[in-house]
Amino acid sequence: MRKIIPLVIIIIVFLSSCITFEKQSPLTTLEYLEGMPLVLEFERPVVRVEIYDGNKLIHSYDGDIIYELKTNLILHNDITVKITEYYKNRQYTNIVKKVEPQIQFLLYVGADNSLDQKYTDPITNENNYFIDLDISEIRNSVKKSDKNIVISVLEDRYAKNDKILFISKFNGIYYEYYETPKTFNFEYEISSASSETLYKFLDVFTVRSSNTIKILDLWDHGNGWALESKGIETKAIIQDESDNNRYLKIKDIKNVLSKYQNNYNMKINILSFDACNMMSLEILYEFRNLIDYYVGSVYSIAGYGFYYDFFDGLSNIDLEKNIVSKIIEKYKYYYTSIYSLGRLSLSAIDMNKFKIIWDKIKNISSINDEFSEINKMYMNDGNSYVAEPTNMIDVNGLLLNTGEFLSYYVNQAIVNSVVRIDGVDYPNYSGIGIMFEDIFNNSNSYYDDYKALDFYNDFQQWIEGTWKNIIQSYK
Repeated sequence: MRKIIPLVIIIIVFLSSCITFEKQSPLTTLEYLEGMPLVLEFERPVVRVEIYDGNKLIHSYDGDIIYELKTNLILHNDITVKITEYYKNRQYTNIVKKVEPQIQFLLYVGADNSLDQKYTDPITNENNYFIDLDISEIRNSVKKSDKNIVISVLEDRYAKNDKILFISKFNGIYYEYYETPKTFNFEYEISSASSETLYKFLDVFTVRSSNTIKILDLWDHGNGWALESKGIETKAIIQDESDNNRYLKIKDIKNVLSKYQNNYNMKINILSFDACNMMSLEILYEFRNLIDYYVGSVYSIAGYGFYYDFFDGLSNIDLEKNIVSKIIEKYKYYYTSIYSLGRLSLSAIDMNKFKIIWDKIKNISSINDEFSEINKMYMNDGNSYVAEPTNMIDVNGLLLNTGEFLSYYVNQAIVNSVVRIDGVDYPNYSGIGIMFEDIFNNSNSYYDDYKALDFYNDFQQWIEGTWKNIIQSYK
């Protein structure tokens, strides 16, 4: 009898463990990455799923057996999931925890124009459309990253159907999903040149935590502040040929970011322009209170655009600053070692440190002769890579009436930059231009555009007096 008792105990323990296992919920998804569409996975077949945000039922499924439930839900809280299992209709209730990503990269692609064409990538020899080559770069870099990252992409295309793309790295696992615009209540044909579309993109997809670094990258043509006063024109910041050649103005983007900040009490941390001619003192001024960092080029950008290999190898120390620095680093590498350009610029600016500059503007009284030499200006001279809409001069060459260079203050705010003019690198340049052309008459088509900027309104007396005299003295 003493030998039988242990055997009975073993059998009871074994059966008990089996019963416990069978009573565990089939749901294997215990947490989700905020910013990604919610996907639930089950290890045993289920026939009914209810998803609650608090006490509110937000999604339900009732049908054939499934092992995975894909939704279009972009959620921002822990959720309750109630499940009915196929086997004996057993029911379970689970809490799925929200995890905030460290980085969210929001790529707003205005490719419904001449940019949606094929080229051969000089690194991979892949022949594909510009944006698809960029997505490949993003995909490869995210796969190598050790961060929890969400990439949210809105693609307004000319050569292909529009789509919404999601890429993420979550606890070391890579995910990728794409959906039609209709899935998220956008029009089938996206109008990227609509400020309503841009705001909706942020409103629907952004992570609602200030702990997540949020980067908005605007991908398209760019033309500085040209056409800022005009109506429907082509080739400005976001050009949409399928929507009567509409475009976004700088003020449209500013108003979207301001609305977002007011509604959610948080910033888009980094604003970057993978678009030509978007780095000038005047444009920086528009976004001075809305972002932490600004990335842009005073020159035209090559069709290949940014080299999106900057998501891996990031330091956890000052991650936000590390990201913008690496954008510049990778850009310089690509257009130096892979696809060499004689004219090149891209700068990353710490907008919080740049605030001191605005108090100095009215004290700018002259230009260092070294920076006024015609071959060292950012020229709109008909070459492939130019500064538009007007000739510009680098702000580091400006002198204050105290005898100080403005560069003393500007350089403290530059995180990283590259400036190359006709094959020569200029490390003492900021990569920030300021209009340096005689546009001060009503017959000049850019005068009204310049007057439409906040910079002109707030510094009008200095511009029409001191700055106008400086420019005309060099003509």
